[in-house]
Order: sequence, then C-alpha cells, then structure tokens
Amino acid sequence: MVMALKARLRADGFSVCGTVSTREKAVSSAIENSPDFIVMDIRLSGRSDGIEAAKEITDKIHTSIIFVTGYSEGSIKRKAMRVNPVAYMVKPFPISELISIMNRCR
Repeated sequence: MVMALKARLRADGFSVCGTVSTREKAVSSAIENSPDFIVMDIRLSGRSDGIEAAKEITDKIHTSIIFVTGYSEGSIKRKAMRVNPVAYMVKPFPISELISIMNRCR
C-alpha cells in the first residue's frame, strides 16, 4: 500500500519526502523536512505508536496529520483525536479519498 500511495501522491502533484517506521525517525524526518502533511499509521515499529509520534511532531512544528490505521476501536480513535488530526482513516480506504482530503486542506 505504501508504494501505491507514494506513486499516487506524486502523480497528483504532492512531494513525498520519505517513509519511516519508527517514532524517532518520524520525528526526525518531520523536523528536517517540515512537510505540509504527514500520513501517519498508528502502528509503528518499536515501543511508541503513531499517536505519540504525531503528538511529539505537532509540539515541535506546524503540520497536518492524517492517521491511517487498521484500528477502528473507539478508544484508539479518541486517543488519536486528541492530536487534532485532519482525518482518521480506517484501512482499507480508497486512495482517492485521502487525496481528496489533502486537496481540500492545501
């Protein structure tokens, strides 16, 4: 899914600064690249999750977070919504829906 998403984002005129799998790399990449959007999975490698990474990132830089996840449980969604994401999308979802959200927020 990541490869298809990257290709589609690029085809729709978005720059993709990279993909990472841990909180530490996500925070470092976000600070280094200062992206307009971060498409963040809640499940990351390591001890931290994407919600913790998004919180740390938004405490340091202004960016829009879009969570993409396989978790539809209310408790996880409520925790994620505390970060004030642009969207919370449960997989599988049409990539066109993600692109539409990003275009509206440009």
